[in-house]
Parts: sequence; C-alpha cells; structure tokens
Amino acid sequence: MICSLSCRFLRIPCLIAATAMVLASGSAQHTGSEVERHFLAAEQDQQQGLLNEAAREYQAVLRLQPDLPEAYVNLGLVYYAQSKFDDSARELAAAARLRPGMRGVKLWMGIDDVKLSRPVQGASLLREAVRENPADKLAQNWLGTALWDAGQVDAALLQLRKAVKQFPDDPDVLLACGEAYGKAASEQTEQLLEESSGTALSDLIYGTIYAGEREWTKAEGHLHRAIERDPHLLDARLELAEIFFEQDRLADAQEQVNQAVGLAPHSAAALARSGVLLLLQGNRKEALSRIAAALEIDSSEALDALGLPVEDGTGRTEPDSKLVPLCREAAAHLEEDQITSPAKDAALAALYALAGNEDASLRAYRMIVPAPSSPRPSATAFAQAKQAALKHRNDEAEAELLRWLAANPGDHVARYNLTLTRRQISMAQLTRLVAVAPNSYQVHEMQGQIYVRREEDEKALAEYLAVAAEKPDLPGVHFWLGHLYWKHGDTDHALAEFKRELEVDPGNPEANGELGAVLVALGRAHEAIRHLESAIKSKPDLWPPYAQLGRAYAIDKNYSRAEEVLKPALTHDPDGAAHYQLAMALRAEGRATKAAEVFAQVRAIKIENMTLLSTGDVATEGTKP
Repeated sequence: MICSLSCRFLRIPCLIAATAMVLASGSAQHTGSEVERHFLAAEQDQQQGLLNEAAREYQAVLRLQPDLPEAYVNLGLVYYAQSKFDDSARELAAAARLRPGMRGVKLWMGIDDVKLSRPVQGASLLREAVRENPADKLAQNWLGTALWDAGQVDAALLQLRKAVKQFPDDPDVLLACGEAYGKAASEQTEQLLEESSGTALSDLIYGTIYAGEREWTKAEGHLHRAIERDPHLLDARLELAEIFFEQDRLADAQEQVNQAVGLAPHSAAALARSGVLLLLQGNRKEALSRIAAALEIDSSEALDALGLPVEDGTGRTEPDSKLVPLCREAAAHLEEDQITSPAKDAALAALYALAGNEDASLRAYRMIVPAPSSPRPSATAFAQAKQAALKHRNDEAEAELLRWLAANPGDHVARYNLTLTRRQISMAQLTRLVAVAPNSYQVHEMQGQIYVRREEDEKALAEYLAVAAEKPDLPGVHFWLGHLYWKHGDTDHALAEFKRELEVDPGNPEANGELGAVLVALGRAHEAIRHLESAIKSKPDLWPPYAQLGRAYAIDKNYSRAEEVLKPALTHDPDGAAHYQLAMALRAEGRATKAAEVFAQVRAIKIENMTLLSTGDVATEGTKP
C-alpha cells in the first residue's frame, strides 16, 4: 500500500504577537486592558500546549475586539494544532480579509486546504507563500505535498528537488524528496507493467524487480522469456548475465555476455562486462582488449557497466561472497602486470569494487584517462538522457526524459528509463539522509519502509516503534504500526494505533480504511461505515475500502447501498474481494441468479491470479519504493 504523500514538519505553529491593542481612555481603555489580558493568557496557554484553554482566551479576545487579525491567526493555529482544519481555515480566512498580506497566513491556509483534501486550492496559496518567503522550508515542502495530492506528480518532484537544493542537509527535506521519488517510480512501474503486459519489456521489468529481491528463479524465468519474445533485447541478456554472476555461475554469465557481444559487437556495456568475466577466468590479454575497446566506444557506458565510480553509490549489488577472493586474486595478478593503460586502471577499479575494497577502487578509478568523446548536438532528448544517466547525472537525465516523453508519450522504453532514473534519485536522497543524520528518527522511518517492502515485519515494527517513541505526533507512523499489527492479527493494538493516527491526522484515508476493516471484522459494522465512507470520500481511488464498505452495509442489511458502493470497485478488484461482497449482498437480497453470475466472476479472477502467480506476472510489494 502506498500512503498519500505527507509532510512531517512543524507540529506546533508559531505565535503572531498582537500590536496596538490597548485603546485610548475611559471604557475603551478598560476594554483594551481586557483584550491584552486575554491575549497574553492565550499566548501562554498556547506555548504550554494548553490548546483548549488558549482557544477560549482567543475567543474572549475576539468578543471584545472582533477586528483584531492577530487573534484570528493565532486561534487558527490553535485549531490547526488540534487537527480542526475546517475551523483553522475559517479563522485564517477572517484574518486575511481584515489584513491582506499578513506573513504566514497564506502558508497555513494552504496547509489547511491540503489537510481538507483541497490540494489544488492549497497549491495556489502555497505558491504565494513561497513567493513571499522563498526561505520558508515549510512552504517549500507543503507545496510539494499539495502538488502531489493534486495529481501533478512531475511538478511535485520538481518542487521537492528545489527544496533539497535549498536545504541540502535537512533530514525532513531529504526524506520527503526520497520517499516521493521512490513512490513515483513504483506507481509508474506498476502502470507500465499493466500497459506492457505480455511483452518482452514487461518480462525485463519483472526480471529486474525479482533480481533486486534476489528471487533468482523468478528473475531468470522472466528474462529467458523476454529473450524469447525479443531475441535482440540486449538489456535482458546483460541482466541475465549479471544474475548468473551474482550466483557465482561464471560460465553461464560468460555465455550470456558472449551472446550479447555477438548481438551488439559495438556495445560498450557488453564488452566491458565480458572483460571482467575473462579476467576472473585468467584471460588477461583478451579481457583488457575488450575493456579498452569498450572505453573507446563509449567510456561512460563502459564505466557504468563496470559499476564505476563506487562513490556514487550506483554500482551493482555485492556479489556472492565466493567471488570476493577470486576478484582479489585477479586484481593482484593484474597489479603485477607492468603495462599501464586506462583499460588496466578500469579493470582494477572494477575488481577492487567487487572485492569490497572501495578505497583501492577509487584510487584506480582516478587514474583512468578515458578517450575524449565528441559532442553530438543533434542527438535526441532520449539519447541525451541515456548519456546523462550513464554519467550518473540523474537530474539532467530526468529532465531530458520528460522532454522526450512530452513529445513521445507512448514510448514505453523511455518511460521505463524514467522509472529507473527516479529510483536512482530516490536512493541518492536517502543515502544523503543517512550521511547527515544517521541516528535520526527520519532514518528509522526510512528503514521501516524498506522492511515493509521486504515483508520483514518484525524489523519494520521495531523501526516504527522507535519513531513513535521519539515523535509520537508524527503523521503516518501510527498508521504503519496499525497496519503491521492488523496484518498479523493483533486486533487490539491495531485498533489503538489506527485511532491514534486519526487523532494526529484526522483525514488520513488509509487509516480510516484500515480502521474500518478492523471494525467490520469485530462486528461493529455501523461504526465502521463512517470511517470507510470517509476514506473513499477523501481518496476515491483507494479501492480496498470499497469491499469492506459493501460488507458493512450488507451486515446492516442495507443491500441497495452495498450494491451501490461496490459497483465502482469492480474494475479495480485484483483479488475479487469486491465481486465476492457484491455476490453475497445479491444472494442475501434473494437475487440468486445474479449472485451466481458474480460468484462465477470471482472464480475467474482467482483462476487468473493463480496463473499469474505461476509465471510471476504479479506486481509485488517489492516494486514499492
């Protein structure tokens, strides 16, 4: 499950001091002193976290002096801190009418709009807030969230990258940007898999996903099928060779690379990888010849294929430990060779990287003097993007790919390259986060997401408990705790965590949806309906709650409403849950023939899913960022 993007910044809004409140004389002077007394009391209560008391004091101020904009602002901020976003928006709007241009008002009005599921309106206000104060981190990041929630993913990512450039060492900014890029890559990958189903590209994507999860059998199966579907698909052969290499199956890897070289004799990637394999098999002369040829053809592609430079963090995953001594031995033999050449330096850098000696790898890499490449001004945006990606200039690659896709929206290969580029950007932000704040709650939160994707639930639970201990009011944390508890049948803890999440973030559709599911399971259908309706209203494309809502209405014997809410979900029902609930409601109404038809559709969905599972053609949590 992917939650909507959320900011995790400033929890207790700042105060705005009132000025010129004490009036001149007589009864007016008495009123002014009362206003001042209530205002100061409100400020003290607000600073101490006594929010109900602060709200009452600001209300008293406004009864005495209803044209005081500072009181409206601070009352709005108190309501925001209480998660009363409608009330907050109303008070802030009143302040804006009384004194247009008050600092911070548009910011908090925009945030309220995002919280109230009005992201387009919120984005407009937040853009104005950014123009008023470009150095405001809160405005920069909430603008990214508003654009994301409005469905403007590319604009949201661009905004978050701007925030990173402005605040390069801020853990919140780095985590928000890294998560957003990861989510964008995953959602776009899932969409691309659906659109390219049954093609070689689909198998290549699945093979790459399973390889990343070290599900070797599934990865090999998909890549073999990709090659069957398109024998000229070079990337599938190289990926298959990499899988064999990581399993210490050097002969199989060499066979695939040789086929790749035969298919594309001028492929720098194929030649470079072939060279490494030959080095490990003791054929140094031919190995260096191939690496030299690769560097001459395209040094960026050759070095990238060798996993260089390691400092970029974009190299291949660590190979099987059995290969480490073999790489060390090959490097030692190569060091004894008296010749000097870029090919030798590149080979040494690659071997040391594979052996885990990053310092030695970097020293050898810095010795490489690749042949100069001639600029190609007539190259397409797609070709320029590929070159930028090979040089690990991912910002540039993303921009060129977006430019290409604007003119060629149906290019699935370019879209796949965009997902790969965005995943690299996500990794770069999260790597930076670990570097600048290794012991922060943001790192625990990031690790929690990684473990959720890997389905290492005990580790994920430990990470989120660590976050909750440090930041108990952080949006999203209690949702994930509840999700993990519910997944493993711990109903009591799940119920408590989902309720806590909705105290922190009342509009969270995922929390409302899963809380509704828990309540349905507990037989509290009438109570569940409110939460499930809220989830669907806030996020109409959040499909799992539809089946639960249909079930809840059926339990309440409101079969017509059950049928009404289930029908929109039937076209987005991968596991048949909505179909099943509809069939049950129809049967309860006595419409046996129609119910039988829908039950037949449920069986068809189950059979299809079993077929897909046998081939691995099912997008798994492993595709999530």
